[in-house]
Amino acid sequence: MNAPGPFRRVGVPLILFLLTLAFTLVIGVQYHISFHEVRLGAGEGFWGFLWRHPSAWLWGLSYSLPLLGILLVHEMGHFLACRRHGIEATLPHFLPAPTLIGTFGAFIKIRSPFSSKRALFDVGLAGPLAGFVAALPLIAAGIASSRVVARGALDGGLTLGEPLLFTLLARLIVGTLPPGSELLVHPMAFAGWFGLLATAFNLFPIGQLDGGHILYAVAGRKKAYAAGVASVAVLVALGVFFWQGWLLWALMATLIGLRHPPVFEAERLDRRRRLLAVAALAVFALSFTPAPLALAP
Repeated sequence: MNAPGPFRRVGVPLILFLLTLAFTLVIGVQYHISFHEVRLGAGEGFWGFLWRHPSAWLWGLSYSLPLLGILLVHEMGHFLACRRHGIEATLPHFLPAPTLIGTFGAFIKIRSPFSSKRALFDVGLAGPLAGFVAALPLIAAGIASSRVVARGALDGGLTLGEPLLFTLLARLIVGTLPPGSELLVHPMAFAGWFGLLATAFNLFPIGQLDGGHILYAVAGRKKAYAAGVASVAVLVALGVFFWQGWLLWALMATLIGLRHPPVFEAERLDRRRRLLAVAALAVFALSFTPAPLALAP
């Protein structure tokens, strides 16, 4: 296989990163305006406001940098684990998207086979574990900067489904909310929230998602494939009954592929890695929410 040239190795990831930075900055400015209740001029509109006040682009950094930081730490966890095991991998590729979040996440492309189940497990676990640890202080800081408001005080907006970790940190930092009130989350907290959502999705045991790597290394090819099929069915059910966005995730997971490239089957993982697999399950439980987003009434 020919080695990619400098543009493909560095130029493409850099361009995608800059595009994702631009998309998430725009989203971040919008969240800042909403959170701080900034009043736009009559007939000015969002883009007119940015044109007249270019320094307002900096407002988006409170959302964009934490979000991109979590995604970067996640992917660098994979990348460094690949390096440790002598596996060739690309630099992180970010995916810009015109959505309420500004991105579809990030990925690295692994360009050589996994040498062992140990390598497969380490690469699969390193990303979500690193991203989860990076998200913790950002979520805590974001919740500490959030505001308690009367329920229904804001017109429209988004209602976030709370992962267990988010709920626990909010209870610890803010305490029990008064009746008839809700927490208006700071843009940094929302970035951390999306980091948890991305972590939970990647830990579904499907094909070449992180959870698929981990389960294949722990349980073997047949059980990993069966779990992948079942997980897609679960995502479809979640999309029907809780949040339609899961249907898109189910489609993406299916397109990525339910089968995992073969790895030497006779190898067994050591006790430490099996305990870390339990830790990965705990991270999933703390990060997952069945209905992540809904429009506020």
